[in-house]
Amino acid sequence: MREIAALALNTFREAIRNKVFYIIFIFALVLMASSLVFTQLALGEQDRVVKHLGLSAINIFGLLLAMFVGVNLVHEELDKRTIYLLLATGMSRTQFILGKFFGLFITVIVNVLLMTLLLFITIGFTQGATITPSLVYAIFLYLFEVMVIIAIAVLFSSFSTPVLSAVLTFMCWIIGHLAEDLLTFSERLEKEGSLALAKLLHWIYYFLPNLELFNIKNQVAYQESIMVFVTWKAPAMAILYTVILLTITSLTFAKRDVR
Repeated sequence: MREIAALALNTFREAIRNKVFYIIFIFALVLMASSLVFTQLALGEQDRVVKHLGLSAINIFGLLLAMFVGVNLVHEELDKRTIYLLLATGMSRTQFILGKFFGLFITVIVNVLLMTLLLFITIGFTQGATITPSLVYAIFLYLFEVMVIIAIAVLFSSFSTPVLSAVLTFMCWIIGHLAEDLLTFSERLEKEGSLALAKLLHWIYYFLPNLELFNIKNQVAYQESIMVFVTWKAPAMAILYTVILLTITSLTFAKRDVR
């Protein structure tokens, strides 16, 4: 456990020094500031606009950070040959994967907290906008979504190149947000008599993570009651998928020749 914590802390420090972290945060800062301009154009809709833009910024830039840093985690250690030093100290490959995962997850949490603070400040300067429990819960849910994305990025980085890993991770993110449409399409096929294809799509739907469970931007923007969408299903699914993905990653990386 000590080895995992030490590697996670070192990964966090490296990510903080990475220029990608600052570039993403600057873009988030610009987008948050632009929300103040858009609210001036949407009279009476300031609260909805600033929350929707703010949550979108947190989601997009958090995803970019998780994806572009995550796909380089294993590759950089192999390229710099620092992994040999880590393994020589007695650290197992599973500990290496877990340390990298938690280090990046901590980095994203810090990034999200900074952008959340920026969003709250923006709301404070926006007339008619308020910080609500549903807004806080939406950000809380997003952390579970990004947990799954990081696990996917680390999985691909354990056996592929950074470019291909980034493409595959992004594709998984898109498919995850289209999972509900996939289920709807399979139900339509089932009614039309295409039972084999419908059953295949059903299996794909249950195999893929449904990332739309973590997306409640519209509910927050339209001020729905938080009790309408508070559920244990999304966090439980995220934790389960993360454990499965990290297990697969550890097994895959254990068979990889790092010489």
